[in-house]
Amino acid sequence: MSVRSLHSAALVRVFRFLWLGRVTSPTPRIPPGSLILAAHYNGLVDGFAYGSVMPPAIGVISMQWHRSWIGRALFPGIAVQRAKDGVAKGENLRAFREMTTGLSGGDRLLFFPEGTSRLGTARLPIARGTEVLLRNARRLNPPPAVYFCAAHYHSPTRWKSAISIGWTGPMNLADVAEPDAAWVAENLRAAQAAAYAAPAPRQFHLTAVAALLAAPYLPLWAFVAILARRIADDTNVISLWKLLFGVPLTLIFAIGLTAFAIAAGYGWWWPVASLIGGWLLWNR
Repeated sequence: MSVRSLHSAALVRVFRFLWLGRVTSPTPRIPPGSLILAAHYNGLVDGFAYGSVMPPAIGVISMQWHRSWIGRALFPGIAVQRAKDGVAKGENLRAFREMTTGLSGGDRLLFFPEGTSRLGTARLPIARGTEVLLRNARRLNPPPAVYFCAAHYHSPTRWKSAISIGWTGPMNLADVAEPDAAWVAENLRAAQAAAYAAPAPRQFHLTAVAALLAAPYLPLWAFVAILARRIADDTNVISLWKLLFGVPLTLIFAIGLTAFAIAAGYGWWWPVASLIGGWLLWNR
């Protein structure tokens, strides 16, 4: 297991606590050196949703998240440039060689065949790089086991959305006559059908109690929700922008509110209890 796998696993645990709601997933046993092909719905949130129910894996991520040191630290993985971002062929060739080397060395690889995301059940076209990866993987001895997964976000743009994840596999690439884009799309749809057929995770709807406890933070969270919707260029990244703005702004606000409470003689504990109580009870 690589350092990046361990790093990713720690980040996924933190993200699950902060942002994800209840997740149900009949995750199969995924041995080292497996390739996981995942349906793409909700931007970068997908990587954490899938990562929360499977063993540590190296994710393949858009280069846009690796253009700064903080992006590379928060979102580790193998970076590729998508066609819509302007592809540097040499960089992508190196990235695909790195994926193949990782698989042959025992790393699990999480790859999004569509290359970009969109909410809803309609699947997007399979990116050309997917077939490159499958051809390279098929030449390995032995070829990796291939799994497909798909998520059903019951409230995709909300914090703490319940999620059902469906799976198909394992599949042996050596037994597949034509592991092409049509084969990938068919299996993604099969995993998606399983996800949508699964019962919704049981939620304990305590949002009214949570809102009462977290009342001082509600104006800030309302502002973050409005800001995320204004900035997002599509619904598939609203949840991500809520996270990227909401977490740091909430921490800054909590520190300021705690300092005010101490200065006013009210005690430091109530802003902290308000935040933790609201956070833990929201749609749990």
